[in-house]
Amino acid sequence: SNGTLTVTPEGNLLFETSGARQGNAAAAGSGTLWHVDPADPTNPQPIATGLKGAYAHTVDAANRLWTIEIGDDLVNGAAPPDELNLVELGADFGWPQCFGQQEAAANYGGTAERCQNSRAPVALFAARSTPTSVVASPWDADTLLVALWLQATVAQVTITAAGDNATGVVEPFVTGLKNPQHLLVLADNTVLVSEFATGTIYQISKEIN
Repeated sequence: SNGTLTVTPEGNLLFETSGARQGNAAAAGSGTLWHVDPADPTNPQPIATGLKGAYAHTVDAANRLWTIEIGDDLVNGAAPPDELNLVELGADFGWPQCFGQQEAAANYGGTAERCQNSRAPVALFAARSTPTSVVASPWDADTLLVALWLQATVAQVTITAAGDNATGVVEPFVTGLKNPQHLLVLADNTVLVSEFATGTIYQISKEIN
């Protein structure tokens, strides 16, 4: 699975190769976020590794690259949380040996030392939330909106910078949906939300006092 395509402000394409394992390691070329220069389309370059399912990504106004992570392999006997990650070039997010807040997946050979050297997530979502889309909020510079397929919710994540990474606080923003799938910010600062289960598209605006 290659997830969604995202165009960067520089005109490159982003895509991911969802995590396939060989034993306790990622299969060659898997679990990776890539960028492709359209002038050199047969030579994709890795941006980050150790990602189970970086299904969707976005670049915010500060040129920060964000990706969500769908973690569906059982770790230590339970489903792992899903993640929001701030990507830096060369970052290793630790999959499959690590999950959540740099925790070790013992069933995949993870160790505390290995996971402390992985890049920490910015925020965690409940296990099986299944984030399928992420965009920068058009109303708040340090807020992201995330579609959570199985939670029937669009969440907002308020971001605080922390060194070369960040922390995030997750709150519900739009509830009562049925499998929200994709988010799109329009030029008029509204957000479209596609709802898979009903084939409906909603347009969301925010009142400014």
